[in-house]
Amino acid sequence: MALTSYVEILKYAREHHFTVGAFNSYNLESLQALVSAANKRSVPLIVQTYYSHMLSAGADFMQAVADVASQKIDVKIALGLDHGKSFAQARQCIEAGYSGVMIDLASEDYDYNVSETKKVVALAHKHGVSVEAELGKIFDANLSLKEIATGYTDPKIAYRFVRETGIDCLAVSIGTAHGYYTHKPEINFDLLQELLKTIPCPIVVHGGSYTPDEDVLRMVRMGISKMNVGTEFFTAYKKSLSENLQHNYDKDVAEMMRDAREAVEAVAIKKIDLLTAYRR
Repeated sequence: MALTSYVEILKYAREHHFTVGAFNSYNLESLQALVSAANKRSVPLIVQTYYSHMLSAGADFMQAVADVASQKIDVKIALGLDHGKSFAQARQCIEAGYSGVMIDLASEDYDYNVSETKKVVALAHKHGVSVEAELGKIFDANLSLKEIATGYTDPKIAYRFVRETGIDCLAVSIGTAHGYYTHKPEINFDLLQELLKTIPCPIVVHGGSYTPDEDVLRMVRMGISKMNVGTEFFTAYKKSLSENLQHNYDKDVAEMMRDAREAVEAVAIKKIDLLTAYRR
């Protein structure tokens, strides 16, 4: 089957009461691992390429790999740009055949964010591509809890932003962060509940790597639509390669890649099981 839009996958997830995994891929093996995990669990998946990884790997290359993968499995997958930094990057992915793009201008002036996001939405929707944006600031996980909390999403501004831009889903800041946590994250569940009640589109939570399982389950139960995970996959991949290079240097490179793929798949299956814990 062809690559599917975020809108279609998120609609299916809402109907069946689970959260969609949005898992970051950066090459052939990682994408194979993520798609295999989704297929084994019979659940749709959004595969994403972080904007810098997309620039190094090539949007057309990643789209070609994802398109082939979509033909070999029994579940629907989307391919999306993660944290795109400009209209030009979003356009590059749309033209390459991605089925979703994120435009992240949350650190910019509000009016500029709205203006550029609307441009992305207009182009994307013309091609049947879904659009995610971000409001509030999702920081790196090595910052203090106090610093992370300064980026919380304002529900009233978020409501206005969604109405003005026409985006399909919104990434919000509620206490999760990108990368490796130096302390246990503090999720503002009261704010999340208000956002879920206020915002008229699906809610996305970034920073899913190493967020405690009990917090993930609570967010899933509350009704978040999509959770992004990247760092845990990168770590599993690098750890597998490192162990082979250190202890099994003479192993065939294809076997090393197989081991790395299996390591990523194991993490993906655990994440999918959390995100689909209340599936009906």
